[in-house]
Amino acid sequence: MQLSNFGQSFLKIFAKLFRPATSSGSVSASSPSASSPVSFSSPRSISETGLTVLKHYEGCRLKAYRDSVGVLTIGFGDTQDVTEGMVITQEEAEDRLERRLDRDFEPGVRAAITAGMRQEQFDAMVCLAYNIGVSAFAKSTLVKLFNAGDIQLAADQFLRWDKAGGKSLKGLRRRRAAERALFLGANAAYAIAAGDKTP
Repeated sequence: MQLSNFGQSFLKIFAKLFRPATSSGSVSASSPSASSPVSFSSPRSISETGLTVLKHYEGCRLKAYRDSVGVLTIGFGDTQDVTEGMVITQEEAEDRLERRLDRDFEPGVRAAITAGMRQEQFDAMVCLAYNIGVSAFAKSTLVKLFNAGDIQLAADQFLRWDKAGGKSLKGLRRRRAAERALFLGANAAYAIAAGDKTP
């Protein structure tokens, strides 16, 4: 009789341990399946990949010069607060670029784009905006197409921005090809190679 009572107690404990889940469908808050959806977060700053492409095509000159349309320029294509004969250090050129990107171009692209962006798309658009200006970028067909979800058509719009002073320039054709490749997911080396082989 004592063995029988022991057996019954054991069965009760066993039943509790292996009781099936209730059919209510509720899930514990700690369960992975109960976690809330991950919200999409667009990039906020250009990556090293994007920066490599931008620097490659801007080049860096430590003494003020006039660009292809006669604008005083220094460092990595910086046209702000530049005077004739001005000379800066490499560190100052890097600081200027970082400051302008952080203050003007990264926020400018984020403000113009209402759709979600991948990092490489953001990088390419910041690179373009740095070259053509935030105002021109924001009004571009590229932005309209991207915000409408037409990614391939938006990518092809990069190639249209190849002119300075009304003339198509090889340097801009190459840069636009590289930015397009970057936009579509290429790494820096591939994007630059694609650009540099463009006639």
